[in-house]
Amino acid sequence: MQHGQVRPAVERDLAAIAALDARTFPGLSYPPFILRQLYDVHGRHMLVAADAGGLYGYVLLAGDGNGRSWLLALAVDHPHWQQGHGRRLLDTVLNLADDRQPCPTWVSVAPDNHPALRLYQAAGFRLTELYRDYFGPGQDRLVMVREVHRRIQ
Repeated sequence: MQHGQVRPAVERDLAAIAALDARTFPGLSYPPFILRQLYDVHGRHMLVAADAGGLYGYVLLAGDGNGRSWLLALAVDHPHWQQGHGRRLLDTVLNLADDRQPCPTWVSVAPDNHPALRLYQAAGFRLTELYRDYFGPGQDRLVMVREVHRRIQ
């Protein structure tokens, strides 16, 4: 399996990130102007997976200012599913966060998104609660947390 590069997002990636986000999360994707603002504020923790064919994945982690981080997005384009790209993006951004300011990381996941649930559980996230109507009526989410993990040198 050929892997592309996981690297920090750059401004010229934003249109491709917005398109990927819209394909991955129809009806719940970030508008381009919000992605731009998230990039401006949290760009150090916005990473992309890309190869010569273009961008096919991204992840975004943001600190909430209260001693915890939130995984705000993790998306891999459908043709690249089940190839380890989501795990590489997740591991890379979590290692960056753990090295910078170790703190718990939170994520919300649709209860029926079984691939994402398996990915997060394999990365050390545990379920904390089912939050009804998280994104509005009928938009329930499972809230998960990953405690601080320090890498062994």
